[in-house]
Formats: sequence, structure tokens, C-alpha cells
Amino acid sequence: MADAVAATAGAALLILAAVDSITSWPSDRVLLDHNDLSQVAAVVLIPGWLWLPLAFMLITPGRRSRPDAQQKATDRAVDRMLRRAMFPGLRVRLALGLLALLCAAVVIGGIAMGIAKGSTQVLPGPRYEISTLDLNQAAWTPISASQYNHWQARFVREDGFFTLFGLVLTAGSCGLLQLHRTAMQTQPTRDLQQLG
Repeated sequence: MADAVAATAGAALLILAAVDSITSWPSDRVLLDHNDLSQVAAVVLIPGWLWLPLAFMLITPGRRSRPDAQQKATDRAVDRMLRRAMFPGLRVRLALGLLALLCAAVVIGGIAMGIAKGSTQVLPGPRYEISTLDLNQAAWTPISASQYNHWQARFVREDGFFTLFGLVLTAGSCGLLQLHRTAMQTQPTRDLQQLG
């Protein structure tokens, strides 16, 4: 269950970050501003990335601190077997490859359109302020509404990297889900063999 939730959350983050970044390319308009997108990413990635390595540690056999040559060969064989079980078939690998290309396109396209790191705030009035290293050494600086949109778009394009984090979470969680499904399918066969 946790694998399915993590995979869904990772895919949602990937799609949200990609659509938000691509939307900003032609017009400096964003669907979700940088602060909100960063909060969504934190809610998804912090528990997801804590779960992922923990789940992998639970399913992989323990390793010796100083393995001999035969143990290293066995460990490599086990790793290969796990990768094949997690991502079976050419279609799965092709789909993951296409998603990786999409993420790379979003990141590269965002960089080409212009990215920046920083924060914005809207004060009563409304008055707009920005804090970025690209302007006044990150001091809060008043800006116009159109400049606010421009900087929001640059920050959201920089958040295009969230697509990569979402992809890793999605792929890892889907792989774990596949391993659990495979284990559930083979367990009844083992039980019948033990009874017979």
C-alpha cells in the first residue's frame, strides 16, 4: 500500500512540476507559484524519500563489510536479479526512459528560458517583494506586478528539477510494488510445494 501511495505521489509531483514549468515558458505565467510548489514537493518528497531507502533495505539481503570475491559476485548477481524483477520487460524500461527524457527536457527548457533561486511575498496593498541572489544580494526588494510574474516564472522553472525527484520516487516505488506482487504470486506456489 505504501509503495502505491509513494508512486502516485511521485507521479503527481512530476506532472505538476512539469506542467507548471512548461506553462511559464511562453508568457511568464505560472499555474502554481514557487512557494506553493515547494510546499507540495516537501510534503511528497520528505516522507517518500525516507520510505524508499528503508523499503529497499528491508528487501535486500544484508551485506558484509569486507566481502570476498565470491561474495561480491553473489551480491552483483542478486542486484541484477532484483533490477530485472523490479522493472520487467522492455515496455517498462522504455516508459521509464521516456519519462526521464521528459524530465530532462523540462529541466533543459527551463534553464534555456531562464531560472533563478529565491522567494517572493505579497504584502497588503498589494505590494510585491522578491528575495534572490540575482538582485540586491538577496535582500527583500520591492518590485512591480509584472516583475513579480517574471520572477515567479523563473523560480518555477528552477523547480523543474522536482520532476527528476518525482521520477526517482515513482520508479523506485513502482519497482518495489512489482517486487511485492511477484513475491505474492510465488508464495502460494511455494506453500503448495511444501504441502506436497
